[in-house]
Amino acid sequence: MRRDRNGSPFLVVGENIHATRILKRAGRHAAELEDGTVAIAFDDADGSRAVLPVHPDTAAGRDFTAGKIKHVASAVRWGLDGGPNADVAAAYIRSMAARQEAAGADWLDLNSDEVAADPETRARAMAWLVGVVEAAAKVPVAIDSSDVGVLAAGVAASTRPAGPLLLNSASLERPEVLELAAATGCAVILAASGRSGMPANAEERIANAVAMIEEAMARQIPPDRLFVDPLVLPVAVEPNAPGHVLETARQLRAEYDSSIHLTGGLSNVSFGLPERRLLNDVFIDLAVSAGIDSGIIDPVASDLVRVFGADRETEPYRLAADLLLGRDPFGGEYVAAFRDGRLGGEGAASG
Repeated sequence: MRRDRNGSPFLVVGENIHATRILKRAGRHAAELEDGTVAIAFDDADGSRAVLPVHPDTAAGRDFTAGKIKHVASAVRWGLDGGPNADVAAAYIRSMAARQEAAGADWLDLNSDEVAADPETRARAMAWLVGVVEAAAKVPVAIDSSDVGVLAAGVAASTRPAGPLLLNSASLERPEVLELAAATGCAVILAASGRSGMPANAEERIANAVAMIEEAMARQIPPDRLFVDPLVLPVAVEPNAPGHVLETARQLRAEYDSSIHLTGGLSNVSFGLPERRLLNDVFIDLAVSAGIDSGIIDPVASDLVRVFGADRETEPYRLAADLLLGRDPFGGEYVAAFRDGRLGGEGAASG
């Protein structure tokens, strides 16, 4: 757990153990073995350097050909195969979990959806991930999947050594996730999506969120186990989306006070734009000011001490805030500042 500018708790769902995640083949986390194959290099629990070969299925994929390694999916595939590389894969996943935990994660979000196309393999992959992470972590896991069966497999595999699980997520399209949460005592993320798509504005987000809160309470799920997600979209795609999220948060916080949590994939806001870390930092800060008390983020990349210590008077902070708040609706000033070197690179908002 971390604390915001006012000293209030900010809960972190560490998002990085996700089968979509990629590393660059030419990056510092990749290594070439003696036989010419590519491996993932990492520090084991004892501090020694270890390497995990890229799984053949991953190496045969389009992403690998394009210079990217789906490193989590690769590790999970080794885990399902068994053998010596399964032990190295487990060590790799635990090293990722340890970094997230050390950076302040309160849950470790696990997702296996892109490990395989078939639901049975995805479910086995989730069960493997849960067992591997729970064997070492001191915080509970969040189970994330587009498939309710995979969520159920993760819950079934968990021994809950560190407390209640978090399910990601229920929505008006997926009320059955509420049934799973109610039956198993899990906390649950409530997505503010509609029955047939994404909300267009704050009003639709609020209406969907209220409907989900009422559905959850009707199933006797305690309010403090509800994490409402107003759905953060990239500002590059929808210039008004960050403002809709912030307005949704303000109104829900006014309506429910501190009885529920407000969360979201806050780093989604920066997709497709330069200086993503700056945008993410500023948006997290703005979101907390609007009443959001949790984030599905990578706490290693989004160092919350830096985020909540940022100087709001700097030019980079102002430029990022203008973009996010709709005062620079198509990012012309922000992008021009980037090209001119006025965003200052990493840490620019800190002054």
